[in-house]
Amino acid sequence: MKDDVFQKTEYTLWAGMLLLSVIACLQGMAAFQAPSIALLAAAAQSVAGVCVVAVVIMSVRTQRQQATSKAFQRNANRIAIVSMLLAVLIMVIGTQMGILSVKSLVAHVDQDAGIYPLILLLISIAAKELLFQYLNRLGNRFGAKEFISNARRHRSDIYSSFVAIVGMLLTLLSEVWDYTKLAYIEPVAALLIAIMICYMGFSIVRNILSALSENVRHQEDVAEFIEVVGRILGVISVDDLSAREQGHYVVVEMSISVNPRLSVWEGHEVSKKIKAQLMKQYQHISNVVIHVNPYDPGYPYKHHADNDAAELPSVLH
Repeated sequence: MKDDVFQKTEYTLWAGMLLLSVIACLQGMAAFQAPSIALLAAAAQSVAGVCVVAVVIMSVRTQRQQATSKAFQRNANRIAIVSMLLAVLIMVIGTQMGILSVKSLVAHVDQDAGIYPLILLLISIAAKELLFQYLNRLGNRFGAKEFISNARRHRSDIYSSFVAIVGMLLTLLSEVWDYTKLAYIEPVAALLIAIMICYMGFSIVRNILSALSENVRHQEDVAEFIEVVGRILGVISVDDLSAREQGHYVVVEMSISVNPRLSVWEGHEVSKKIKAQLMKQYQHISNVVIHVNPYDPGYPYKHHADNDAAELPSVLH
């Protein structure tokens, strides 16, 4: 994605986080006033959703740094650690919600759903559905997987809200029909939502571990690319090399140093050889961007470099 698309992605995700935060606060306050264990579980799901959006925002920033090659590796490791902590927090929220649900089920705690918590849940469903449609439309427009994946997560939030509504409706019907056994459905609904929250955190942990393993393989590929480039005639050193994914393909960008006595044409020929060799040897490389610089070890060894450079071939053969 381009830089302006990254910015639009991040701004939209921040707006989604703010909306989920407001929904979580309203649901939490209503759950304690009712009281309603299912509504409290829906509030916990919204809080977990805020954490997930935070992880997605950090993922967007990581990809933005990867695209611009700004201290990518160092910041990517930090973001992975923070994302892992947020995922653990989500699982803790789900576990605590599950414990509360089981306690409510065992202790036969009376639930008072009421009509206002139901209205609040319906409003939250409508707001999340609007957010889902907006993110999904932007994802298809920009080809941004962050929009699409986050939109799907909001759709799972909607499903959990429906589970809460079913539990609360059955609680209301139990009061109308004077059939107390239906009241047990609400704690069961809360327990199902707690399981969904834990699965959400587990999915994030699994994705992070998968990304870290891919990053290790990515670094191994970079080291292999450097070794291949270093063997090509005319290359003195590979000063920098980065590889970033674009779909199923990889774009390689590097800076190399060549004999300062080489002409511009000869330096261009070296870069052409490098590009041809990499794209021939590695089928998944779609493009190679090469910056050619004259070799210069710098002061105070420059006068030695001039003598060494004189011994290097000035014409490629």
